[in-house]
Amino acid sequence: MNKCVSLTFTFLTALALSASAQTNPYAELSSYDFGKKSEMLAAIQQEIREAKPAGYPAIETKLLATIAKPEATYACKKFVCEQLRMIGSEACVAPLLKLLNEEKSADVARLALENLPCKAVCDGLLAALKSSSGKIQIGIINTLAARHNPELVGVVKGYLGSGNADLIRASLQALGRVGGAGAVAALKSAKVSAEFEPLRERTLMDAAFNLAKAGDKGAAVAVFDEEFKKGKSQPAVIAALNGLVDFGGARGLIVVCSALKDQQLQVALAAAKAAQRMENKAVTKELCSALPGLPAAVQVAVIRTLSERGDKSALPAVKTALGSDVEAVKMEAALALEKVGNSSVVGDLIALATAEGDVAAAAQQTLGRINAKGVNEAMTKMLDDADVKKVRVAALTLKARADRSIMGRLMKMAGSEKSDVRGAALDALDGFAGAEEMPALLALLEKADNKDKVASVLWKATQALGKEDERFAKLWASASGCSEPTKATLISLASTGAGAESLKIAKETFASGPAALKDPAARALFNWKSDAGVGPIMDVIAKTSDAKHKILGARAVVRILNDRKCGWNTKKKTETLQKLLSLMERPEDKKMIEGAIATVGKKK
Repeated sequence: MNKCVSLTFTFLTALALSASAQTNPYAELSSYDFGKKSEMLAAIQQEIREAKPAGYPAIETKLLATIAKPEATYACKKFVCEQLRMIGSEACVAPLLKLLNEEKSADVARLALENLPCKAVCDGLLAALKSSSGKIQIGIINTLAARHNPELVGVVKGYLGSGNADLIRASLQALGRVGGAGAVAALKSAKVSAEFEPLRERTLMDAAFNLAKAGDKGAAVAVFDEEFKKGKSQPAVIAALNGLVDFGGARGLIVVCSALKDQQLQVALAAAKAAQRMENKAVTKELCSALPGLPAAVQVAVIRTLSERGDKSALPAVKTALGSDVEAVKMEAALALEKVGNSSVVGDLIALATAEGDVAAAAQQTLGRINAKGVNEAMTKMLDDADVKKVRVAALTLKARADRSIMGRLMKMAGSEKSDVRGAALDALDGFAGAEEMPALLALLEKADNKDKVASVLWKATQALGKEDERFAKLWASASGCSEPTKATLISLASTGAGAESLKIAKETFASGPAALKDPAARALFNWKSDAGVGPIMDVIAKTSDAKHKILGARAVVRILNDRKCGWNTKKKTETLQKLLSLMERPEDKKMIEGAIATVGKKK
């Protein structure tokens, strides 16, 4: 065979092997390692996704054959175990148990076994447990505990006196997870060092909870009760408290009332929180009775619980807490009134909301959210209060609650002789009044001393009339019969309209309007944002004899042309600035324009 033929044969053989590997992704799986190309892994995973349960055994057989090979890598075993967690059957139990002898592969094998519904798993793990040690032994304990295997109890209770800290810890935790009468008995009788006593108490509570969930509530409650009375570990005592609340019936309420006065703050707080879950109707009464004599932090927790329970019978106690000297208690009471309050608390909340700080913020929040009959009516009555601070809070709250029935009242208040009442009304109307209030607002504007504030409210009232340009045109038309001072205020809004119609109105008002409107019209043009305003501004500069108009107009033109939003090209900008330069007289204005010309030139 010549050299050429030999090379051809080798190449074809390689192609054949490659094609074989591609059609059989299991062929090289045993040698797979992390970091290598994983097309074979993807192919196997796709095969599993597309297979029906009836096809899983065939895939399982191929996977088990792969890890049985002596050369199988850890990466291969890990991948296979991950797949067997999804599709494994009793057939994979023995092969996976063998992997428990390898410390590196033991964890992935255990995880694959953990959820397999086969008695053989527990039998095999228990057998392996007795001959294992170290991390593998602890891992097997954890897996059997996760499977809630009751036979584990008899094995691990013997480890509690082993002297091995890691093994003792794992055994205590396993007894808690397995639960049941056997685990409870083992934990109650266990003699462990002071180091592990808190853990023993906590896992005893875990075991008791599992016992209760399994149906033996009576035995569990007895364990909870003993721990609550005699326990030394605070977390375990709190767990016992929760156990009595969840499973102890009437005993739970007695324990909660007792625990609220416990010298350990965390126990008292846990009792207040646990009471949220209690369905006993007497709970609210007992909590309200205990409330005044509790430490401030516990009062806060109890008030929060009363709020979460939403029992309206708690209202008197919560309302009394509003008068507390402790800010945190007062704030929690203000928040709780959202759920337990009614219209009778409106005055109290408004009084609190007139101040500053967290309590005021809480009162304001509740005023905005409380949803009880007669609340809005009670707030409306507060609009007549002699205290203007309360009037302001009531007005702004009704605005926030979108109660448009008060619009007439607000308009009347906006015309009040008292400036602080007018201010409160205008603040409430700002963004709240609509197009239907425009005639009344225009009438108010005619009489107002501070026309700018009213004009701002009026402008926002036009929001439903279309886009800004359309809004201004309609507003200007509706003001045709108004006085010149009112029109002078409104023309300033033309630059806010900022469209073609608004620009036309501003130009015409400056050109042919009354003398009193020329200056405000010119200033509206000077505030224009777009380059559409440049031409009209240049006309003002060319025709006016008012030096201020020339100066302000020149600054406006320079500002607009220097704005990056300006759509003019360099030539048009430069020509306009040259013309502007010829219209100016003051050296400082000419210098400003020359600088603008130079800047425009640099931007070519």
